[in-house]
Amino acid sequence: MPIVQTLFILYIVTFLLMFIFIYRSNRREKEEENMGLVMVTMVSALLALAPTVLFAIILLALVGSANVVDTMFSLHIDITDIIFFSIGVLIYLFTIDSIIEAIVKYLVGKTSFDHAIILLTRVGAFYFIGLLIGLNQTNSIVVGGGVALIILVLELLFKLRENNRKEK
Repeated sequence: MPIVQTLFILYIVTFLLMFIFIYRSNRREKEEENMGLVMVTMVSALLALAPTVLFAIILLALVGSANVVDTMFSLHIDITDIIFFSIGVLIYLFTIDSIIEAIVKYLVGKTSFDHAIILLTRVGAFYFIGLLIGLNQTNSIVVGGGVALIILVLELLFKLRENNRKEK
């Protein structure tokens, strides 16, 4: 249920932002090119679906990753805690993580060492996210480390795929 609520809130916020943007842009148009209020609402509703679906896919992947770690290590974490953990990780990845990644790449450079530093910062951040939602220390560090490692592997596979495409 928290996933549906989160996605609904995200959809409403995205819809409102799209509606305001389209409505303001529409007012500047000539009268014959102007869309009606119903058309602006429909276009906003359709455009708001794209980011919502994208976030839903990422959120479900994070929930799946945390669930795999939970199952592998027999942690017996409640699914609601896994969902809240995944929502916290999603918020972290789209806000603070990009800043930390840019700082690390600026200080260290693009070496394999930067991936290790980013992995450790993610493990620490995910550990604190786990503590914030009420997981004990052991479960928090295991789930945080496992999810951070899965994210690192996915990023490295994506970069490897891009490099293979450039070579062809």
